[in-house]
Amino acid sequence: MSFKKIVWALSIGLAFFAGTLVPIGSQRSSTVLAQSPQTKPPKYLEVDYMKVQPGKDADYQRVEQEVWKPMHQERIKKGELRSWALYGVRFPFGTDEKYDYITVNTFDRFGQLENPFADLGEIFKKVHPNMKADDLEQQTNATRHLVRSEVWQLIDETQ
Repeated sequence: MSFKKIVWALSIGLAFFAGTLVPIGSQRSSTVLAQSPQTKPPKYLEVDYMKVQPGKDADYQRVEQEVWKPMHQERIKKGELRSWALYGVRFPFGTDEKYDYITVNTFDRFGQLENPFADLGEIFKKVHPNMKADDLEQQTNATRHLVRSEVWQLIDETQ
């Protein structure tokens, strides 16, 4: 099995540990949110690969943890999302790597993926009443760009 496949498999497995903050490097960390302990794993995973601007790791983590995480928590409360996680790549590393971080959103039904941010404006106003929507977009885009996004469907599992 290739190193990338091993890293990928480990990343998916770690996505299911709820509510932990685990250091995975000098400046990078992993944050996971989950609605509640579940007996069945989520049916769908949305994995977003992020490339952070040079020198912007701390800014990117702050945006994810202070701006996006509370919005994902609200989506979880509303039943629109099962869990959210942020992972930083530990190995390999360097300026030639295609991505530095991934976020993993989990869903129980495919319908939750079809329009996941239908009420983003409402959630944003509720969670960040003193912030402008333009600030969200500006802060996010100033720290990273989305390399690619994938959706995975659970085929089989054992416990």
